[in-house]
Amino acid sequence: MKLVRSIILTSIIALMLLEGRLVAAQSQPAQFSGGGGYISGTVLGFDMYDQLQPIVWAAIYANNGQRTFITYSGSGGFYEMFVPVGTYNVTVLEAGYVLTSSSVSVSDGSSSTINFNLEQSHVPVPEFPASSTLILLAALSIAMVALRRRKRPA
Repeated sequence: MKLVRSIILTSIIALMLLEGRLVAAQSQPAQFSGGGGYISGTVLGFDMYDQLQPIVWAAIYANNGQRTFITYSGSGGFYEMFVPVGTYNVTVLEAGYVLTSSSVSVSDGSSSTINFNLEQSHVPVPEFPASSTLILLAALSIAMVALRRRKRPA
């Protein structure tokens, strides 16, 4: 059983390394002093039936030319962020949808609402790269062969 565990663990590590898809935690941006305001809204996207649906985990970037702030849409497609005073280009990025931006000026204590309705890009978004699938199938085949050999009577 240890052999099977080590094969599976090695396969998972190899899969992550070969695909370069390791996810690392990002540090929080440095806190800023002074005033600022809120930017909030909803991110909706048209589905294949041309109906607007909330998009969860869409990345929303606010860039003022010097710094970029990021947040993600949550339940119901809602997002919010607190940013320092300034003019921002707010951009929504979500796989399968056209990149959408809007400009907003933030003053001290202000609250701005920017809602996004994303159009589909019609560019296919692969769930898994082909090499990932092949590596996973090879790892599972090796694990099954190892299990069968262990169960055969001597």
